[in-house]
Amino acid sequence: MSSDVSFYLDPSGGADILQNMMMPTIKQAGEAIAARAQAMASSQSSDPPTITVTTAVGTIKRGERAIATIRSVGHDAHSNYIGHMALAKSKDAGRV
Repeated sequence: MSSDVSFYLDPSGGADILQNMMMPTIKQAGEAIAARAQAMASSQSSDPPTITVTTAVGTIKRGERAIATIRSVGHDAHSNYIGHMALAKSKDAGRV
């Protein structure tokens, strides 16, 4: 005897679960980028910029994704320049 079994997959619920599962991996990659950028900026300046990492679920062109935002905040224009260049050069540190 076989019985009919049916189930329903909720795509939006599955997307939420996957985004939350990826959040620690995204945070780790963001922190790796920030650490490398902080090291680069510290070696170039006696007053390096502050580099922070925040993670959240956000919307991009392809839909909702887990996103890490890495910010560099300097004390003056020169410090900002050093921070932005260090971030640009350190993006390979966060490859997953």
